[in-house]
Parts: sequence; structure tokens; C-alpha cells
Amino acid sequence: MRFLGGDFRKILCLAIAGITLGCIAGFWVGRASLLRTAKAGLAGYGETLVVHSDELSAELGVVFRRVNHSQFPYCSDQELASLQATTFASRDLKDIGRTHSGTLYCSAFLGRLAQPYLEGRPTIVLADGTNVYTDVAVVLASTDHATATVVESGNVDVVLSPTAFDLWSRPHVGYTIAWTNHKTGQFIPVAGEKLALDAPKLMTQGFEIARGVLYHTQCSTANPVCAVTWEELANIWRGSRRMQVAYAILGGVLGLALGLAIAFWYARATCLESQLHHAIKQDSRALYVVYQPIMDLASRRCTGCEALVRWSDRYGVSIAPDIFVKLAEEAGFIEELTELVVRRSIRELGPRLREHPEWTLAINVAAADMLGERLFALLNRYVREVGIHPDQIILELTERSTADLDRVRNSLQQLSRSGYKVHVDDFGTGFSSLSYLNQLAVNAIKVDRSFTNTIGTEAVNASILPQILSMAESMNVDVIVEGVETQSQLEYLESTDKAVHAQGWYFGRPMPATELFGFLESSQVEAGLGAKEAVSF
Repeated sequence: MRFLGGDFRKILCLAIAGITLGCIAGFWVGRASLLRTAKAGLAGYGETLVVHSDELSAELGVVFRRVNHSQFPYCSDQELASLQATTFASRDLKDIGRTHSGTLYCSAFLGRLAQPYLEGRPTIVLADGTNVYTDVAVVLASTDHATATVVESGNVDVVLSPTAFDLWSRPHVGYTIAWTNHKTGQFIPVAGEKLALDAPKLMTQGFEIARGVLYHTQCSTANPVCAVTWEELANIWRGSRRMQVAYAILGGVLGLALGLAIAFWYARATCLESQLHHAIKQDSRALYVVYQPIMDLASRRCTGCEALVRWSDRYGVSIAPDIFVKLAEEAGFIEELTELVVRRSIRELGPRLREHPEWTLAINVAAADMLGERLFALLNRYVREVGIHPDQIILELTERSTADLDRVRNSLQQLSRSGYKVHVDDFGTGFSSLSYLNQLAVNAIKVDRSFTNTIGTEAVNASILPQILSMAESMNVDVIVEGVETQSQLEYLESTDKAVHAQGWYFGRPMPATELFGFLESSQVEAGLGAKEAVSF
């Protein structure tokens, strides 16, 4: 109950953490989505304003060229009539005047001035020499006074309509149209609202967040004009609270699902660890040993078998050995599992091994088993108990377990002195070489099934197997080839004329001891028929 209660608390904590983190993540994902939408809106709005600015600039260019090259006498009645007609036809130009040396002499709206008007110093001079005057007091038809932007090129100036961009105004979104001079770093607003940001930031195209406002600057590629659009972040968040709530809820649900998945995975792993350890302690029949035959291809006789542990959890689900053996190693009770396999296998096969001294039993051991004296004590105890010879017991170590030569050398030497044999399992997948293994005085290598699978194929590593067989023969090291499953693989191994043992489903799947005994008797009878007459193993 304490275990279950502890698991429940962990699951509850992970679920709460998942909901919390999911809601936070969903909230920020929602904000990011809103911000992305707002950016797209500002960018589209800015593009619209730039297009309109280019249209206005194009119209100004036409007016400046036409009036500067006018065929009418300067400020004559004919020229004033022409200026009035051009102004009347334009939507965004309120007046067109004639200047000379910075002084206005006549305009379409004012006619010929009795007192010429000195324009003064321009606010900004564009790169092409165009003068721009901002906040210029102009006289309207109603005689009220207002300010506007005046643009001068050559001997012509034009008064822009203060409402030139009002048609494109949007609620909750601000804009500013400005003429720029990148050489002087000037950024002069001529329409819309004035901004408090520094000119360098405004002249850099892209997005900027400052003082709780999202800004976007987009400049024309044809004219020295930039459009800045902006929206307050508070308005962005406030306008779509439902979306933020929806994202937060969705994030919470996903976080809960993830938290529960992690919690149940953790509980499952912890539960498996607890079940496995309990099964080992109780010597449970849920843990059992099966045996796979090892065949001598020259005599077609079964010369031994490999003990393989299997386990089914409390629900009867078979757990893969790679999972629960690794679990035992990580949890620190692999030696207890090894002891169970040693005890079960030697006791189950002891009578047969005693009757047939030429048979061997291979048992897998972990790297941790090679440290200390526990393994030797176990082997000696059960070997004496059933009355068999130590050389009938083979200990299989993975190739990676032999990588640390100094740590395993003494253990292997002690095993050898005691009469036990040592095989290196999964050879070819780790770090060792045949010359390296020769220093460890191992009796045989087991070639990994990945090389067996290359027989008859054009795989890159297909040439490795014959090299291993030749090198092993020259070094007087026995070879067991794992994973033999097809007739073609068997025929290839027989054609090598090497002393090879083989193991795989072609000869027999892993089986309980009772079935193994029948298999052994069958293989003995078939071996007596002669190698060519035997049809199966």
C-alpha cells in the first residue's frame, strides 16, 4: 500500500505539474500566435501605405516635370489656369505654386502674391535635392489656418493634403509616413502621428517592441519614403482573450496528457523493477529458463545449449530480455538475476550433463558479475552439487564487457584456472579485436547475427564473416555463428571448411528443459544417419 500510495502521489504531482506547465506553455503559445497575427497585420498595413506613398510620389514627379517645363510665362494667367486644373484633378494635392530661389511668387489657390513668400529652411533635403517643409502654415478656403507638408523640386512646390492617408486609417492601429535621408540619418514624419522612437530604430526595416508597443517599419524601394505601423501590445492581448484562454486550456490538456504519460511510464518502469526484484527474491516461476541448442556442423550433433532467461509480469505480459536485464543492471540487482539463472539451469540440466560429459551449458553473465568472488562461489557450489565438471559450464560475456582489459583479466584468469570456459558473445559489435581477445585467453567467440544476415547479400559488411572465420582458425579460437535461420546460411557455413558451431532458429528455438531432452535424443539419432542423410536438426 505504501508503494501504491507513493506512486499515486508521484502521478498526482506529475499531473499537476503537467497541467501547470501546459497552461503556461499554452498561454505563451497563444500570445505568440496573437503576436504573429498582429505582425502579419502590421506588415500588410505597412505595405498598403508604402504602395499609396509610391503612387503619391509618382504623381508629384509628374507634376514637377510638367510645371518645371511649362510653356506658359512665369505666373501668367495661362500658367495659373494650368496649375488650378492640375490641382483640381488631384485628390491628394491641395495647391501647386511657382518658386524661385526659395521664394513663392504664385500658386493655383493664392494666385499671384502681392508680397512674395519666403519659404525658409527646409526640414529635410532628400538625396535627389528635393526640399520638404513640414508644419507649414497654409491658408484654406475658409480662411482658417492649418499646417501641411510642402514639397519643392526645382521652381515648383506642392502642398500635400493633410488627409492624404486618412482613407487607409484603421482602428487601434497607428501609422506614420516619413521621408528619409539615409546619408544624414533623417527621418521626418509627414503624415499620420509623430513617434517618440529614435530615427535609427525607425529607419531599420522590420519589427521592434518598445514601451509596450509593437512597431513595424517598411520602406519603399523606389522612393525615400518609409511607413511605420504600430499597435499597443495591451490591445493585441485584450482583443483576443478568448484565444489565449483556449490556448491555455489546450496547453493544460496536453500538459496533463504528457504528465500522465510520463507518470504512468515512470510507474510502469518502477512497477516492473519492483515486480522483477520480487520475482527474483521469491524464486518465482514467472522467471524461467529456456535453452537453445548449439550444433557442431561437422558432426551434425548438438554439443550444448545456451540458457536464456524469460519473464512474464503479473499480468502475464512477456517482457523482452533486453528490457528487464537492463533494468536489473541499472537497479543494481543483476547479480541476483544471474544467480537465479545459474541455479536453475545447472539444476535442470545437471543430470544430463553428468551423463554426457561432452555437452556444455552456456550461461550469460554481466560485467558486474565479473567483479568480486560471488560468481565463482555460485558456480563452484552448484557444479559440485550436481556432480558435473567445470569445463561443461561456459560463461558468455558481451564483447563490451571485455573492453576494460585490466578489470576483467584477473577474473577471466581465475575462471580459466578453475576449469570454466569463456566465450565472447555478440562478437563484431563492440570494441575488441581477435588479437585483443587472445590476451584474455577466451575459448570461443560468438559471431553476432547481424553478420549472419549478410550471407548471400551484397551488404557492405558481407565480407567480414569469412575474415572472422579465417582469423579465428589461425588463432585456434572456436567460432559459434549466431542467428542461423535459413538453408542457404547453413550451406554457406558448411562450404567454408571451417570448424564452426552454429545456433539459430533453423536448428531449434529456445525451449524448456523437458523439450530440450527430446531434441537432444532426436539429434543424436539423426547424427548417426550420417551428415548427408540427416534432413533436420
